[in-house]
Amino acid sequence: MLFILAFILFLWVYIDVNQDRKEGHPQAEAIAREQGDLTRIDHVSTYHGAREFHIVQGINESKEASILFMDIKEKKILDEVPKEEALPLEEMRSRWGNTCSNCTFKDIQYGFEENEPVFQLTYIDEQNRYVLDYFTLQGEAFDQRFAFRQNE
Repeated sequence: MLFILAFILFLWVYIDVNQDRKEGHPQAEAIAREQGDLTRIDHVSTYHGAREFHIVQGINESKEASILFMDIKEKKILDEVPKEEALPLEEMRSRWGNTCSNCTFKDIQYGFEENEPVFQLTYIDEQNRYVLDYFTLQGEAFDQRFAFRQNE
């Protein structure tokens, strides 16, 4: 009986967390299809910057891969970038790795800062700080970085 209750609690928590993580994704997909002319959607993610942004990756009517950055509260696309104009995520990670060899990589994702699409790289630097670093989609340094000292 205790096992069944624990399983039900786990399932309830899992479903609740997963719904929060994907909140707004159906609206983002609808906006991408209507305003961005995407015929196929490959991935939807949420970026939490100054406010919440949704990033939709897919293929448009011209069979070109695009990345759409949108504000679903305003129901509008803020920027659209052809995927061929942006560095692939792995190439950006590789470039970063060449400049920070003693760092521990954590994550890379698309973001939207100061009305511009960016890469957000998360890592632990040489001074054991948790760092959020930003780069343009072409791999150039962006004038924003946050470093947080970790408590030990």
